[in-house]
Amino acid sequence: MNASNDLAKKFEFYPLLDIKGMNSPNAEELLCTSIFKLQQAFVPPVMPFDWAGAVKYTFEDIKELGLTSKGLVRLNPKHVTEWTIVHELAHAWDAANNWLISDIMRKETHSGFHFKWLHNIYRDRKQFWYHVGSPPAPCGIDKNFNAKEDFAESLTAYIFPDEARRRASRRGYSYEFNGFIHFHDTPRGQFIHSLLRNG
Repeated sequence: MNASNDLAKKFEFYPLLDIKGMNSPNAEELLCTSIFKLQQAFVPPVMPFDWAGAVKYTFEDIKELGLTSKGLVRLNPKHVTEWTIVHELAHAWDAANNWLISDIMRKETHSGFHFKWLHNIYRDRKQFWYHVGSPPAPCGIDKNFNAKEDFAESLTAYIFPDEARRRASRRGYSYEFNGFIHFHDTPRGQFIHSLLRNG
């Protein structure tokens, strides 16, 4: 029995996925387990097929771990992890909604750039980085952080809270500094919690 048949037996949505490129059975299984974990996070569990299934998935040798545009998720099969896939699925969900989810979260957490034009000129200066209005950020911030990355990291941190906490602490952004122990209790965690219950 080949790997595709095994995945089709394990994940009923697998035959409906549009997967191309230099994929491997392991990469395809990670994609399926990631979609399944996201599906199970919804209450009640649902198959988010209006956006996860309508997306085309391509495994290719790219510099980044993953890249997402509207309707397309590109993943590097050599270094793919569930964290990366869920992060890119979050972007796919946001893109399918014209990036409104990340914008709503930005507004609800009072986050954003004080002076976007200064950030664009001085990307390496921390004082011009994305302002996390209601801390903490899921895993800290860097010069590439913005509302879209904030949402993608928040959804991923919600699915993998222990890993998110480790990443945040490792980067010097521990949740405890802001009075939290678990990501689900943070303002961003509460936003994702509500989103997953209300679709």
